[in-house]
Order: sequence, then C-alpha cells, then structure tokens
Amino acid sequence: MTPAHRGGPLVLDLLDVGVNTKGVARVLTELAPRMVALAPDRYRAVCSPAALPILSDLGLTDGTVAVRRVPNAVWEQLVLPRTCARLGAGAIYSHRECGALWGPPQLLHVTEDPEVRWQREPTTDLREQLRRRYSRTLMDRSLSRAEVVVSTSATRDDLVARHHLDPSRATVVPLGVDLDVFRPADDPDPDMGTGTGTGSTPYFFTLASADDRDRTDLIVRAFAQYRTGLGGGSRLVVGGSLGERAPGLERLAADLQVSDQVEWTGRLSDAGLAGHNARSVATVHASPDEGFGLQPLEAMAGGSLLIATPSAAVAEVAADAVVLWVDPEVGAMADALRRADDDPDLVARARVRNRQVAEGFSWDRTAATLHRMLVTLADR
Repeated sequence: MTPAHRGGPLVLDLLDVGVNTKGVARVLTELAPRMVALAPDRYRAVCSPAALPILSDLGLTDGTVAVRRVPNAVWEQLVLPRTCARLGAGAIYSHRECGALWGPPQLLHVTEDPEVRWQREPTTDLREQLRRRYSRTLMDRSLSRAEVVVSTSATRDDLVARHHLDPSRATVVPLGVDLDVFRPADDPDPDMGTGTGTGSTPYFFTLASADDRDRTDLIVRAFAQYRTGLGGGSRLVVGGSLGERAPGLERLAADLQVSDQVEWTGRLSDAGLAGHNARSVATVHASPDEGFGLQPLEAMAGGSLLIATPSAAVAEVAADAVVLWVDPEVGAMADALRRADDDPDLVARARVRNRQVAEGFSWDRTAATLHRMLVTLADR
C-alpha cells in the first residue's frame, strides 16, 4: 500500500446486497449501518445498482458508489480493487470466498469453506465448474494476502486444514442477533404475530429455501412418521420462499398424507420469522453444514427449543443451549419431534436457557470489532 492510501477511506464491499437473498446479504445489512455509524465520515460503500434502494432504507447512500453488476471473479479481481484505488481507500471489508490479489489491504470475512459444500454437491454445470476452478485457483493466495475473519472456530479450522491458512491470520468474530426483534413470545408486542392461520394449534417450525441443504424433504418425512398413529399432535409450518422446490415438496406432503397438517408460509418478514420461532413447540434445523448458524441463533433468541442435525459451527454457537441433536435420519428426527411434543418441561427450559445463550451474541459488538480491525489495517 502506498503512503498516500494509509489512513484513507474504509470501503465496504456490498455487491451481494440486493442480489444475494440468503445469509451473506442478511449479515451485510446488519453490519454495514452499524460500522458506518462508528465513523460516518470515513466509510464508503461500493455496490451494484440493485442494492441502492436497500441501502437507502438503511441510510447508507451518502458516499456510496454504484457499479454495474459483473461476474464475481471480475468484481473481485478488477472492478472492486480498481474502484478502491480511485477512492484512495485505506482498506476494504469484503464478505466472500476470494479477495482481490492487488489493491488496498483487505479484511476478508469468509462465511464457510466452500470445499465443504462442493464435496457434498458435485456439479456438471460448466459455469459452476468454472466458478469453482477460479476459487480453487485463487483462494489460497487471497487468504494469505488478506486479514481473515471467520464466524466460528470450526470454519477457521476448515480453512487451516484445506487452504494452508496461518491460524494467526484468522480471527474468530461471532455474528449477532437482533434481540429486540427475535425475542420470546410472552412479549406483549402485537407485531410479533405469525401472520398465518396457525392460531393456537401447537406446531413445529422450520425455515426453508430453494437450497437443498435445508433438507426440508427429510423434515417433512420425519413429520409424517411422527404423525403416524396420532389422532392429533402438533402441525408443521414451513417458512421461507422455496422457489422451484415448492411443487415437489407439496407433492411429497400429499403423498405422505400430511398436506392438511403442513402449512407453507412463503417469504416471511423478520417479525413473522421471530413470531414463528418464539411460538413453535420447537424449531427444526437440518442443514448438514453451516459457516455460523444464524437461523438457529435467531430461534434461540426467541426461546425456541432446537431440533438439529449435527454441524460443527451450529454446535459451537449452541454449545450451552437446549438442543435435541439428531442423526439426519427420518426415524431419529421423528422421535425428537415426539419427545418435544411430550415434554413440556423441556420446551419450557429451552424458553429460558436458549434466550440466555443468545444474549451473548450482539451485532453491535461484532460491528465494533470489525471496525477496529479495519481501522488498524488501513492506518498501519
């Protein structure tokens, strides 16, 4: 870095805001306004035009540079570093797999080791194969150049094992949870409503998406087995936008003769998601691997009992919480559903303990830590 850039603007890479609809965009929209608030005159944001309405709602349009959307590789290795050089940036905060190999120093926030996902999800798609080859070629070099942030020690250990990352260059900074939004159901605020027709009927909740990693089919099959032979019992509410997976999952519920007991909410607001986490008998999370486990943490903040399949990162976040850990197998998950339904004391204990565990996580604390790291990187 040239002396002219030392002490320069702190640039936030917000390309995924408005484009990525999953966890990365969620994390960025939580962290960006909090980081900017700590030094409003020093931050600049670089994004695509699709992000501008969202950033406007967050009050982040001042000092924002919108650049035409390009493929990730072009953004990471050309557009972003070139834009930052033009801004005289002192350092970049970026939340992606590969960082730039030139330009200002970079604080690279790696959500998860992509090799974990790729080994589980082989592909024949040429474009995806090329994207993976790009990451495999450059990831080790970008990790060795950047200051690396991970959200759990499990992710750090993966990067050290597979990408020869020096452990001293990886800092574990847990993500946070909005404790005002995600809170137990006994809070009298009427905005916590579920917005569905579940009413007072007991139900299990799972947040799903178009991603096969959610294993929503496993949850539906386990729910059907749990309902076998029951005259009543809890229902299942599946939240989230399922995309093209929706018809197949609805057919599966019909084939298993539980259509009348399964509700599909579609996309949920934060308030709706919080309400379901807080009011359900238990929240079911079946993803085989996570970089952190934001959804389980939000469920814990609502005091929800967790039913979860083993994942190193989620186990780290929920280490002190009340969790029914189950093998990713229909019978084991069905047994866990029955236990949750039959043990109100367990559910009540989770309402208290899981909220207490979640209170140890804070978006404000995460943003403050990242801000200090970014300032140090820019000013040294």
